[in-house]
Amino acid sequence: MPAVRAALLLTLAACTGAAPAKVAPIRFLHTFNARETDLVNQVIAERGLAVESSLVPFARGQQMIAMILGTKHDCPDLIRIDATWLPGLVAKDLVRPVPQGLTALDWTPEAAALSQIAGTWRAVPQSVDGLVVVRDRDRPAPADPSVDTLVATARTSKTAKIPYPLGVRADGYWLVPWMRAGGHDLVPPLDPADASIDRFAHLFGDLAPPPPPPGSETPDELHRWATHAVAYWVTGPWQLGGLPDRERVAVSGLAHAPRGGQLLVVPTCAERPDDGWRLARELVDLPVEQQFAEAFVTVPSRIAALAAAPPLVHAVADALRVAEPLPRAAITPLLFDDLNPALAAIVAHDATADEAVAGIQRGWARIARPPADPRPSPKDPL
Repeated sequence: MPAVRAALLLTLAACTGAAPAKVAPIRFLHTFNARETDLVNQVIAERGLAVESSLVPFARGQQMIAMILGTKHDCPDLIRIDATWLPGLVAKDLVRPVPQGLTALDWTPEAAALSQIAGTWRAVPQSVDGLVVVRDRDRPAPADPSVDTLVATARTSKTAKIPYPLGVRADGYWLVPWMRAGGHDLVPPLDPADASIDRFAHLFGDLAPPPPPPGSETPDELHRWATHAVAYWVTGPWQLGGLPDRERVAVSGLAHAPRGGQLLVVPTCAERPDDGWRLARELVDLPVEQQFAEAFVTVPSRIAALAAAPPLVHAVADALRVAEPLPRAAITPLLFDDLNPALAAIVAHDATADEAVAGIQRGWARIARPPADPRPSPKDPL
């Protein structure tokens, strides 16, 4: 306990006549939201750890983390990242392999798969997430997990009181199940014959409500759920933790939905990597994982923690088993930079599907193009 540890240090100092050594804090850069951060701080305090935490906004996390690690200056000892960011960090040799003592824990298969690149553990899995279908318990589940069945089932719930029964976001992450159902994935080049983008975009104003202003998606979705204005809601466990009426929630899977998670990595430039791994171990300790599951409907990464989790967490974990990870490539998260605005333009009727797809193709070709060799060609004049 912190008080006992402090007392021991003071006693030793009195006996030796020396001042107690100051413990340098573990530097932790993370993407937890405000409520999650409060729980993390509580865990750190209870376990007597000296930690200096810094928050990076999730939307800018990949860019900021890559910039920090690229400078190799003032590196954190531990970072929490999205699973899609790991291949890019590994490709640039910016994170360390995980010690065997951590890889040997009782990880779920889904968590273990997220944490390895080419068979080597490069991250400690902290949670598993992805898209699932949420509904009221008194509503029937779709007969199967396909997107077509979800759309057909939602249409049967369309009434004057519920004109938009399907909750989805005009976001590329939500588009992925429709792309995969059409035989395509989030991999360049984009097939110009892929009609899934147009099909998805036409849900808005028909079964799905017109998108709210950018940045207000979360409160808009929570309001629609609270007022029973949505019958089938495609979302992730990160939204369910904020619901006051969890007993109302039933969950089912969505075929080809993206499955991901949150990982803990130690940078190669960390000055105290052992302390980084120590903090990672504390954050995936069974009691901590259970606290997160109960507070936020977070799907634990460890088998024993999942076994002790509430029923709703089990339902989400079961639903995520029909989901699939996004392509494990460094460019994968970058593809959304072109996909999202193009999709928004179709939904807003500012561009046709053909025009938007042509723009995506150009953007993805640029992203997928190998970087130019900075060395001069032998044929270049000196």
